[in-house]
Amino acid sequence: MDILIFIVALSILVLVHEFGHFIAAIKTGVRVEEFGLGLPPKIFGKKIGKTTFSLNLLPIGGFCRLYGEDGGGKGGIAFNNKNPWQKLIIVLGGVLMNLVLAIVIFSFVYAILGVPQETDRVKIVGIAQNSPAEIAGLKEDDQIYKVDSKVVTNPSELTSEVAKFKGKTVSLDIKRNNQDQQINIGIRENPPQGEGGMGVAISNTEMVKVPWYQFYKGIGAGFKEAFFWGKIIGGGVGSMVQKLLMGQIPKDVSGPIGMFEATSSIKKSQGMLALVHFFGVVSVNLAVVNILPFPALDGGRIIFVIYEMIFRKRANQKVEMAVNNVGMLILLSLILLITAGDVMRIFRK
Repeated sequence: MDILIFIVALSILVLVHEFGHFIAAIKTGVRVEEFGLGLPPKIFGKKIGKTTFSLNLLPIGGFCRLYGEDGGGKGGIAFNNKNPWQKLIIVLGGVLMNLVLAIVIFSFVYAILGVPQETDRVKIVGIAQNSPAEIAGLKEDDQIYKVDSKVVTNPSELTSEVAKFKGKTVSLDIKRNNQDQQINIGIRENPPQGEGGMGVAISNTEMVKVPWYQFYKGIGAGFKEAFFWGKIIGGGVGSMVQKLLMGQIPKDVSGPIGMFEATSSIKKSQGMLALVHFFGVVSVNLAVVNILPFPALDGGRIIFVIYEMIFRKRANQKVEMAVNNVGMLILLSLILLITAGDVMRIFRK
């Protein structure tokens, strides 16, 4: 069941991306020769108008093949004969649709769970194993409102106050089940990376249900969520590219196998709604990765469109095709390396 959910979800994300190219092409007058579900070899296809809609054997993703995108097209219906601005719209169509899908997913999740709103209460949302917090008896949903009698109302204040007691013991005033308690906890001087002195994850955000007529608040939160993940993923991709240029292989990168593991784990531990949210994040990831200025990606094609805008002529068609083919080989090689790393990680467990 998990593998079916994974394949269907990933196929939807890729199809939405290709549908963005499809709609942009139709609106700008470019003929779409084939819109495929899955990847070749083809099982069957049906021609509707000028476009063949096909079902293909490999059940992940899809594609949108435009007339004249590889050169040789004639007339105004060919991609290669459109002006640069129209080409840019078509190329960006997939990225924009992935962002729209992410916003829709996040808005849907918020419509069910409520809209996140900041409060003046700092709540524990996670506790690391064998951490000072676990040893001291802190629990998830505990609210910390004082550190050594100092009132704290947001995560940064709590972090700042706790940092003053590295290597020492400090008293925390907490609220648990609407009852006040005081707990003494030792603060680590050199905690493991990402855990902090106490070993807790904290937040001052709560999910607040809104009336149906305030649905726009959920949409607004969806936009904010997409922007947040766009920044996070963009920074991560930038760091990965920097490491690759320095000859280092990034360790925290997963391919299809790693994504499937995450899908299965989230479904079992957090439920379907959390899984839907996860694929919203993946949709943002697809948008960010595709906009990278790398051959064979949408960002790589944008570079050639910008060249055409600046010099008012198309790049040499053979050079463009060769660059994209080399880029595709590099991308496939990276995917194979990352997948091999995922397999090795599984066997080392």
